[in-house]
Amino acid sequence: MRVKTALVSAALFGLMLTLFSTLVSQADKKRWHIAIVPKALTGEYWVRCKKGAEAAAKQFGLKLTFVGPSAETEVDKQIDIVENLIIRGVDAIGISPCDGKALVPVIEKAISKGIPVVTVDSDAKTPKRLAYIGTDNEKAGEIAAKELAKLMGGKGKVLIIQGVPGAENLMQRVKGFKGVIAKYPQIKIVSEQACQSDQTMALNITENALTAHPDLGGIFGVNAPGAPGAAQGIKAAGKSGKVKIVGFDALPDTVRFCAEGVVQAIVEQRPYRMGYLAVRYLKQALEGKEIPKVVDTGVDIITPERAKKILLSQPK
Repeated sequence: MRVKTALVSAALFGLMLTLFSTLVSQADKKRWHIAIVPKALTGEYWVRCKKGAEAAAKQFGLKLTFVGPSAETEVDKQIDIVENLIIRGVDAIGISPCDGKALVPVIEKAISKGIPVVTVDSDAKTPKRLAYIGTDNEKAGEIAAKELAKLMGGKGKVLIIQGVPGAENLMQRVKGFKGVIAKYPQIKIVSEQACQSDQTMALNITENALTAHPDLGGIFGVNAPGAPGAAQGIKAAGKSGKVKIVGFDALPDTVRFCAEGVVQAIVEQRPYRMGYLAVRYLKQALEGKEIPKVVDTGVDIITPERAKKILLSQPK
């Protein structure tokens, strides 16, 4: 009888130990601290990315820190932020590098400390990062070029308004764009300038380009501020619809200009999905699961007709 009682007690103890281990394991998972480091904290694009990350963190019971520089040009600030996250001992990091080369040493430092890192929205030039989650930017640049070439009837002069030099995602977009435009011998890229992710600077670039090339036929805004800045200049010059504009990201100003017909097409990315998937895949990596090396979150094309519907659907 005593032997039987001892066996039952041992079995119960084993069961309790298993349950305790499971609860501890689950508690450990809930304590995982994931940091997402965007290029900047300002702007509708990053607000949407943050919402996606927050939704995933809430769903999976994770602690989330969403921290970044105030502007996309603050490369050193972004490096300092990652250094600080390493010191704080976060469990995993998702980052959209302001500069695909400059951020490599600190990304690799985090990885060497056992902190898994994925890149989000923009990639870094290191094979050590676990995954890239975002737009296939070269492909998106090709899509933008095809849209603009069609709008221009396959001929004319084009201005490229870049964002911040060194951003890997923007360089890939320009590469894809130029690759397609090269197939149109009657389209000539007359200028390529960086607006430093500043809408006012994009406006100034457009005004100067119109002075130098009164017969300008098209503008490609490589990142979010490019198209609305260009649209301001085109509208002020009385050339709405004459100079075709294709840009990236559905900022409120860009959607409004598109609804007015000043911007003809917007290549819309999916920042909410990027933020959500970054957190989800980092969780899986922390669980020891294999994650895909590249996750293309896709794009949508917003036309003036669709932009009008977007404006009508917004609360007044």
